Amino acid sequence: MDNPASQLGRTYLALSESRSWLMLHELAAEIRKRFDRLDSEAAISARLRDLRRHHGVRVESRRRGESAAHEYRLLHLARGKSQPDMLEALQ
Repeated sequence: MDNPASQLGRTYLALSESRSWLMLHELAAEIRKRFDRLDSEAAISARLRDLRRHHGVRVESRRRGESAAHEYRLLHLARGKSQPDMLEALQ
């Protein structure tokens, strides 16, 4: 999941290392800056769903201000017996 050669990996890495909430276009800009890849907002949105549904990653979403646009962040939980390290579990 932390492979920058895949869209899923780039999305996970860019969002997991961010200290702030990011909108899809901001996340796309971060991916382009860090990995020199042009992932579309639609593709990033799909990868966020994949992280939630298939990889057990907690992605939070909220509206930004009064607009209909959403922003996202990863919720970093303290590891316990019931929560394995997702990077180790998927390798």
